[in-house]
Amino acid sequence: MVAVVIFGLFLGLMLVGVPVIMAFGFSSLAGLFYAGFGKSLIGLYIFPQMIVEGVEAPDLLAIPFFVLAGNLMNAIGVTDRIVRMADAYVGHLKAGLAQVNVVASLFFGGITGSAVADCAAVSNLIVRAMWERGYPKAYAGALTAASSVIGPTMWPSVPLLIYSFSASVSVERVFLAGLGPGILIVAALMIYNRFVAVRYKVPLAKRAPLRRVLRASFDGVWAILAPVIIVGSITTGAATALEAGVIASVYVIALGLAYRALTIAKLVEALSETVLLTCTVLMIIGMSTVMAWLMSFHQIPQTLANEVLGLTEEKIIFLLGLIIFFLIIGTILEPIPAMVVLLPILLPLIDHFHIDRVHFGLILVYGLLLGIVTPPVGVALFIVARVGGIPFERLCVAILSLLIPLIVVLFMISLVPAFVLTIPDLLLGHQ
Repeated sequence: MVAVVIFGLFLGLMLVGVPVIMAFGFSSLAGLFYAGFGKSLIGLYIFPQMIVEGVEAPDLLAIPFFVLAGNLMNAIGVTDRIVRMADAYVGHLKAGLAQVNVVASLFFGGITGSAVADCAAVSNLIVRAMWERGYPKAYAGALTAASSVIGPTMWPSVPLLIYSFSASVSVERVFLAGLGPGILIVAALMIYNRFVAVRYKVPLAKRAPLRRVLRASFDGVWAILAPVIIVGSITTGAATALEAGVIASVYVIALGLAYRALTIAKLVEALSETVLLTCTVLMIIGMSTVMAWLMSFHQIPQTLANEVLGLTEEKIIFLLGLIIFFLIIGTILEPIPAMVVLLPILLPLIDHFHIDRVHFGLILVYGLLLGIVTPPVGVALFIVARVGGIPFERLCVAILSLLIPLIVVLFMISLVPAFVLTIPDLLLGHQ
């Protein structure tokens, strides 16, 4: 009944529009009082104590610097450079601008590590260019939304960082594990464009001359070095996740000064957005710590694990059930809140079925990310519709066929661990 009270109230508050932090807080407090900790007001002492314990881990200090590096990249306006570089590389292919859309999201998502930031920055430029070239505006917007999931899956991102902390797994292994799924997503969307987008009979662009390719590469490569710095410094042992975030932030500031694009006003705005998002994420983690403690105290994960194991002992069936579950939950909750709620419950099951925690982390993060591009409540769809001036209902129809390659990739990485684990195993050795 404690689990029913906690999750029932949490989902109920979310459905009526209560902010996620307050939903976490009210449901956790209700769980404490229902479990009997409110009789002597001990629950009011446990509540703030558990929040503080949840956010005092040193590893979490990396979050603000990861966020700051992304916000600074947005502030100095590297979108045009990224799009020009992608256009020089793949703009001459069939469905060229559609392929540019995917490659630009690959590069830009690597800079910000955020699907929402990718949509907001790229959609205004790419959607208009695709529409002017002859693509339907709804298709251009849907492809932009679909491509936005590449960055947080493939590159250093806050969801992957939080997962590595919460699941007690290596940060560098998790970051490297995202490369395989990211490559699959890029390939799936580009193959889809090759066979679907060509029906719009848009004119082919000429192959860019070598001089233009080199110039575009020189302009854009400095921007995409930020994720390379983060992953490279962590995996080589040159820096911790926190130090890598600091180095990346300093690098982006230097890049902004070199581009003469970073002003005091933009720096203040980036810092303000960083503080706001960091506080939100840390409060979510802190509130979820109370919920996790309550569930552990009442052995809720063990009870649920026994119930699941009573239904099936087949690993494949369990994984298929997880995929469907994540696709549903992702449409209700944002990835980070969903992840911190689900991890304490699912980790005992993951260990029982001998599923590698790094492998599971990519299934979880990517599966939940698909919720932001799934109608009718996908936040990425709302952003693209607003920025691109596209009717929301048309965008929802256009995204449906694009979900097919994205979901196929989810099944591939879930059922074939090698897609996730090969790169970290090659570079870091087997665990």
